[in-house]
Amino acid sequence: MKRKLRKLFAALLVVLFGSGALYASNDAKAKAGLSGDYDVVILNGRVMDPETKTDKVLNVGIKDGIIKTLTNKKIEGKETINAKGLVVAPGFIDTHIHGISRLGRKLLLLDGVTTALSMEYGVLDVDKFYNERKKWRGNYGTTVSLNHARMKVLDHIDAQDDIGWLKATNEAAKNGSKWSTKIPSSEEEKQILAIIKKGLDRGAIGVGMALGYESVGTPAREVYEAQKLAAKLGRVTASHTRFGSGLPPDEFILGGDEIMLNAIALKAPVLFQHFHNGDWQLAAELIERIRKQGYNVWGEIYPYAAYSTLAGAEFVDPKNFKRNGMKISETVLDPSTGKYLTEEELVKMRKEEPGHLIVVFSRKKEDIPKWLSIEGATIGSDTMVALDAQGNLLPEDAPYDKIVMHPRGAGAHSRALRYAREYHIPLMKVLANLSYWSAKHLGDTGLKSMQVRGRLQEGVVADITIFDPKTVKDNAGYKMGTNGLPPSGIPYVLVNGVITVKNSKLVPDAYAGQPIRFPVK
Repeated sequence: MKRKLRKLFAALLVVLFGSGALYASNDAKAKAGLSGDYDVVILNGRVMDPETKTDKVLNVGIKDGIIKTLTNKKIEGKETINAKGLVVAPGFIDTHIHGISRLGRKLLLLDGVTTALSMEYGVLDVDKFYNERKKWRGNYGTTVSLNHARMKVLDHIDAQDDIGWLKATNEAAKNGSKWSTKIPSSEEEKQILAIIKKGLDRGAIGVGMALGYESVGTPAREVYEAQKLAAKLGRVTASHTRFGSGLPPDEFILGGDEIMLNAIALKAPVLFQHFHNGDWQLAAELIERIRKQGYNVWGEIYPYAAYSTLAGAEFVDPKNFKRNGMKISETVLDPSTGKYLTEEELVKMRKEEPGHLIVVFSRKKEDIPKWLSIEGATIGSDTMVALDAQGNLLPEDAPYDKIVMHPRGAGAHSRALRYAREYHIPLMKVLANLSYWSAKHLGDTGLKSMQVRGRLQEGVVADITIFDPKTVKDNAGYKMGTNGLPPSGIPYVLVNGVITVKNSKLVPDAYAGQPIRFPVK
């Protein structure tokens, strides 16, 4: 209606005063853009939008957290970023973070991540998660956790999130852990599902289930019923799938088949997390075929040949390594010492400190560019908690060389960009995997806050990452002292229109993060 009125008004001007009046009106509009009305302007950057495939040098005008204009005309604002020679892209969206502390969020921001979502493991109390992050540097969101619900009902332990999960894993082991191995009674299953339903009612993005940590104790019916609760509301199930072997009868891909078959039966969305763990070629083909049939099913990778997990995880049982022809002394690294574990040391750690984080080298480095080249393979860092060598949670201002963790927590997204450059992967494709596809799939579940993110267009939220395509690279590595080193070549990150990273450093007073959440019942 407004557009029709504008056209009628323009026609009336032409009739009354000639065509000069129309040009005068357009000139006035252009001059209004020069008045400094924009909060932030980004000038002369290479604007890349994965949805529309826009790839042009344009100026970006931002007002009230929204991209108001993309233009080749001169514009001015209260703050100006000169982006000449830089790419101006949608802010990266990470759907796979764990125990994200203020330091962990800082590292992700320096790596270009504007939205970080705890989707694999999720939390026990959804309200508590959102209430604790009202003053937060980036956008935040969570699923409700099947794992934490099982821990609450079967072990009577309130492990709210992934930070609590590490401590609770040690506590549960000392007291005879049940949450991962016990098949619940019908009454216990009702209690578990009641926690899931409450979390969904409180606005959780969906259900998170790290089934690989509880394959033995979680019946297929329990998984199906949890997915059904999410499906009734159109919400996603995000899963680290069951099993961890590369060989029959417990191949990793079979766990993916389980959640994807449930998704088809329920007509429900599913995120198959780090599908590159097992037979990734088959997983990628299955996901693509299912999606082509109209289902909202997608998969996620991270660009590393090693993963990180708890020493007590069922899939790092020494017997599993032997079955798959892998030597523990060449495969399992303790990042707190920088040394590989012997089989005896791993057995002892699993018994005495099952919550200790380890790094496992299990994939082929040459496959990494192949994963990044898959159309629609979203990139989730699977970042773990940023601790020191003694297992203590570090503050936001901790020195980077004190951080002990898998380097993916500091460099997964810049690493993807470096690989795009070095292996000649189309930059637009990698940017889509870093931002657009996560926003698209989550937006299609009805999550409105994601329908206006992951794009760089007029009218969308100004979550923006600016980087140098010629120099951007990850600096974090596996060597002690390098685990948490931030990347190079990402000078600016804007969250909801607020400059949060400037000259590759965190802006101290920038707390513009918004909740990514469904309406609360």
